[in-house]
Amino acid sequence: MSHPLSPSGGDWTGVSGQSWTAPAAASDVATIRPAAPAQLSVRVTLSLWAYLVGNRRSELVLALISGGFLTVTGGVLATGPAGTVHSQRYGEVDGHLLGWSSLAIGLFLLAYLPFSVRRQLGDGFAAGADHHGVYLRPHLDKSRVLFLPWSRVEMVSVRRWHGPQLVIKPRDPGIERQFDLVPRGRLQDRAGTALAQRRRIKRLGTNIHAPIAGQDAAEILNALRYQAAGRAPVESM
Repeated sequence: MSHPLSPSGGDWTGVSGQSWTAPAAASDVATIRPAAPAQLSVRVTLSLWAYLVGNRRSELVLALISGGFLTVTGGVLATGPAGTVHSQRYGEVDGHLLGWSSLAIGLFLLAYLPFSVRRQLGDGFAAGADHHGVYLRPHLDKSRVLFLPWSRVEMVSVRRWHGPQLVIKPRDPGIERQFDLVPRGRLQDRAGTALAQRRRIKRLGTNIHAPIAGQDAAEILNALRYQAAGRAPVESM
């Protein structure tokens, strides 16, 4: 049994635990692929800085404030005169040791977010399209690119949720479930994930979206409208 979203035709089990058989007309079937084709008529790529500022701004500000404070404070303590700093928990702490520790933590906080985002972005591909259909990395999924033929697209739009998002709503609700936010960890984390999932659907109406920070949204929609050629509704800005 093969799922219609399987790119290789192998066995595939969805969220519900059921299997499906891919239709014969592969050109009109939604598939999940490891990457988008290299040559596409429309290709949207993101830069690290534009994505951080446009879609991860709150995290960036928090990292800059906390990391910057620890870095400056640590630098002052590490290069200042020898002495001790009083701590209610640890008592008298060597000032130089505390300074170097604070400096290391601050630099880590400053470097971690750009490093992790760089890994997530990969080659920067967020979305693309040709006359066959549209390709999208939903929520910048690191290993999955969804291909939707134009006949399977219900709506294309640009909306805001943690920055500008290109939204591609599929006609098949089964595709939506493959990109639900997966709850993991403690009960509080699972509850937070469930809340984020509900907020995402309320704001965007679908799980199938990708950030387009730093891009001309109107230009993207015009290019997608041309490729769709009337086979799927594309909203205007």
